[in-house]
Amino acid sequence: MFVNQLVDAVYVLSVRSFADRIAHIQAQLARHGIAFEFVFEYDANAIPEALLARRFGPSDMRRAHQSLVLKHIRTWELAVERGLDRVLVFEDDAELASDFVPRFAAAMRELAGKRAGQLLYLGRGDNKHVGRAADAALMPGGPLPATDALVFDREAAQRRLTYLERHRITRPADWLMREVDAAVGIDHYWLTRPIVEQGSMNGRFESVLDDKRRRWGATYTRARYRWYGWWRGLRARVREALRPPG
Repeated sequence: MFVNQLVDAVYVLSVRSFADRIAHIQAQLARHGIAFEFVFEYDANAIPEALLARRFGPSDMRRAHQSLVLKHIRTWELAVERGLDRVLVFEDDAELASDFVPRFAAAMRELAGKRAGQLLYLGRGDNKHVGRAADAALMPGGPLPATDALVFDREAAQRRLTYLERHRITRPADWLMREVDAAVGIDHYWLTRPIVEQGSMNGRFESVLDDKRRRWGATYTRARYRWYGWWRGLRARVREALRPPG
């Protein structure tokens, strides 16, 4: 349970009917000795219409996108309600690296020295972040590419909730956090070397939210993911090698 000593809670966002994903994430977290709590509230077929009208503005978001947004918001509410200083959140298709625990611990040590109001992204975001060579565990984050594995603090949760009291939602979860966090001054960090992959991006699971990946099929999605991961990783290593010292 070492990871649970580094954060105050671990939540997994899932859907009650997703038996394969539930079994997957249970096995993933058990392998690393991580205790967690499922967030099943706001499955797409069980969102009150009054809540949709209150939370969301006009957009092209489908009910599945709105469901995921509400599940993430629920983790922010729990952080504030329960007085949790730091929270780790996984979506149910997360795949953890074999060395997840020691590298997560190194990241938490560095994150502890950062100012309050923070988000740490642990994943690759469809290979939009493949990492870089560095002694440090953290680097300043770019535009948030996905929400499969995140750490946030209570200050970030409170700022987001306060913002959403005055603004209705028109963006899916990753875009929402990008825009809200920029508006309220939440600092984003990435790992220099990611420790989570997203199963709906690497072909393990059919995507619930992305029609394009469903049309590609699992075999093509998996091959495409691995190719882009190799290619972008190669470019990152070349850039690092050519960077002037200092």
